[in-house]
Amino acid sequence: MDTKDALRAGLRSTPKYLPVWYRYDKAGSVYNDRCLMENTFYYFYKSEISILANNIKEIIPDLAEAPHLVDMGSGNSEKTRGFIDALLQKHGHIQYLPVDISEEFLSSVSDQISEIYGSKLTIKSVPGDYDIGIEKLSGMPGIKLITWLGGGFQNQSYEDQVRRLKLLSNVMTEECRLIISLDITDDKEQIENAYLDPTGISADLYRNAINRLNREYGSSINTATLVLEAEYIHNDRPEETSYVTLCGVSQEKRTHDIPGLGITINLEKDERFYLHEGKGLSCKYSIKQIQTLGLCGGLHLEHYWTDTSNHVAVCCFSTKKNS
Repeated sequence: MDTKDALRAGLRSTPKYLPVWYRYDKAGSVYNDRCLMENTFYYFYKSEISILANNIKEIIPDLAEAPHLVDMGSGNSEKTRGFIDALLQKHGHIQYLPVDISEEFLSSVSDQISEIYGSKLTIKSVPGDYDIGIEKLSGMPGIKLITWLGGGFQNQSYEDQVRRLKLLSNVMTEECRLIISLDITDDKEQIENAYLDPTGISADLYRNAINRLNREYGSSINTATLVLEAEYIHNDRPEETSYVTLCGVSQEKRTHDIPGLGITINLEKDERFYLHEGKGLSCKYSIKQIQTLGLCGGLHLEHYWTDTSNHVAVCCFSTKKNS
């Protein structure tokens, strides 16, 4: 993936957008962690942690040999620690492949994890996007336990979700498993408060994409002139999902030069500047939609675990058709 080409495509499109992954440089990763800890309206993190804490031994499949633990969108690796601890308890040593878009942040976290586990854990960090991570799995021998925790998977377009599940199904054997956390909440007020909380803590994360564009490519877009809006769109169709739209609404008409990309963009007054690609981000699912999504990607939903509030489903997929 060429970052400049991706940014140009988004900024020249109608409507204009910045890819959701662009917010996650080192600063964005720090903002993200702060949102998870301090945004009291953000239910996903708390629900996911609860499910993993209560069900980790059941979630991890009973494997005769130590799997390669692949962590898609690893972030600070906090939630994956439960998988690491449980696998080490049984197998004594495992190989851990964290995949993250921010190379600097990934390197720092990998060093920290290495200090904690020492020789019991072989870490092979994979800096790059999800496609790069999946490509690394091609030809890798042995059993793979692939985790995709947090909101990384559901922040992709539906088309990319299906495409990447197909890529994963092609590198998975019958012994491999894919564990994905998915949002099954359907309360409009809860969802909109979670993604644009009334306290404003999450705003720094969303604005980081624009601030990063200013820092790295010399633009001068004033985030104060973009009023953030989030809206939940419900959809019952099995082959689709519900989702959230997130944008900054321009409060003035302004022309912005972006010398590092060699382009100029015009923002009209009241124009919506989206902070994600596709029609929405942070998809919300029914269980039927999750099953359909898996089948579209060549995978089968073996089992899922939910929290008491029914906010999140931690889902286990395999390539077995009769699981």
